[in-house]
Amino acid sequence: MDREAVQRIADRGAKLQAAGILQQVGFQFCGADLIAPSIKLAGATLARDQALLIVEQVFAFNGARDTLRIRFHGHVDGHATEFTDSIPIKSEFAKNKYNFPLRGVWYAGWGASFHTGHRWAIPEEFALDIAKIGESGLSHKGDGARFDDYYAYGADVLAAADGHVISAANDQPEDPSAMQRPNETQEAYFARLQKEQGERLVKGLTAITGNYVMIDHGKNEYSLYAHLQPDSVRVHVGDEVKVGDVIGKLGSSGNSTEPHLHFHVCDKPDPLMCAGVPVNFSNVTIQWADLPRPIQSGDVVIAK
Repeated sequence: MDREAVQRIADRGAKLQAAGILQQVGFQFCGADLIAPSIKLAGATLARDQALLIVEQVFAFNGARDTLRIRFHGHVDGHATEFTDSIPIKSEFAKNKYNFPLRGVWYAGWGASFHTGHRWAIPEEFALDIAKIGESGLSHKGDGARFDDYYAYGADVLAAADGHVISAANDQPEDPSAMQRPNETQEAYFARLQKEQGERLVKGLTAITGNYVMIDHGKNEYSLYAHLQPDSVRVHVGDEVKVGDVIGKLGSSGNSTEPHLHFHVCDKPDPLMCAGVPVNFSNVTIQWADLPRPIQSGDVVIAK
């Protein structure tokens, strides 16, 4: 990373913090776990208790690795200096056994692939956005202007493993204006969507998740089922659930662009203030996969 790139990235982080934007989307940083309140984001020149925020940098390799070593080159009091630090790498999958949270044939529109927004958000790094595709290759019939047009809408959402419900919401509305309108260009839609999603992100939990259920499975693993239909959630805080129990119906509440299920497992009992945990489902077949592997973006999945 050259000097110009470092300066550009540093300036962006400092401006976001000064404008209060980082605080509004604290879930992107596990609350204060990554950026403590005492730390000030600054430019490329750092003083004590100042930091440089660098995000969305890919480190890819074959095989298992346990440590990432980072080497910094800079100047202190005018003298060239080199610093080295190491970051542990966690590569294990979820400890609990999980089933897919839907039955039948489904399409993983967004997974943990680098080209989706999930991979760059800590709580949903390994999340799935799951939809259903029809014979036309589309996720809806007709012009897709109504929720009922979507093949996924109203499907039973299932508990992925045994556990107990620790939080839920059931009263959030579905907003059809969040979907792409008939004859609306992709460019116009994305411009409108970016503005509307930015407004939702700063409103808090349920503006993002919509109607949801979160289940504690033990071993510091918690599953989230988001964007459910209003008044469809069948469970309450404190309820015990078994794998395969119907907990709600697939909908399009919260920060949703069309009916789909957002599912992820993370390491803390908060849908957003947590870090994602990768899951291998025990009851799925991935179409055209040569060997068993985690679900990725674009996979067609058959859940038994």
